[in-house]
Amino acid sequence: MLEEDRPQERIAYVLSGTGWATLSFRADAGPMDFAVSYLHDSLGDLARMGLDLVKGAQQASAVFMDEPGEVHLVVTGDKEDLAFELRRYRDWASWGITAMDDFEVLDHGTIRRVDLVRNIHAILERIYVDVGLAKYRELWVEHDFPLRTYEGLIAAFKKWPWASWASCK
Repeated sequence: MLEEDRPQERIAYVLSGTGWATLSFRADAGPMDFAVSYLHDSLGDLARMGLDLVKGAQQASAVFMDEPGEVHLVVTGDKEDLAFELRRYRDWASWGITAMDDFEVLDHGTIRRVDLVRNIHAILERIYVDVGLAKYRELWVEHDFPLRTYEGLIAAFKKWPWASWASCK
């Protein structure tokens, strides 16, 4: 697939210092950026989301924890198109500090399953190649790079009906 044929990535995740990353989300209303803390294994969540979706999961989510508050990306669907919601919590719902149903929807819509999985793979690949395992652990303090999940995502995607994923090594 040529670079110009790829859909624009909806999610970006970039390490921005020791214990911090930035989640960028391309919403219909415009781009949104969120600080992400090492207190939660957000990259691990994102990797598991990709692997679950490539295996056909009908629901998946990832938590991006700030200090305080957090953003959840929740996707649902059983076919090629997934419904998504980007939810903001004022405190840590994933730790039970605020109710899971007490959130603000920042964006919602649909995304193709294959596009989201490709986007997640691209994030993982960039960090794996550009940062590496040792540096990631040093920067992310509490959590290792989700290597097994990343490798599982690559293997599972190669078996998928859309296996013409040229960038997947």
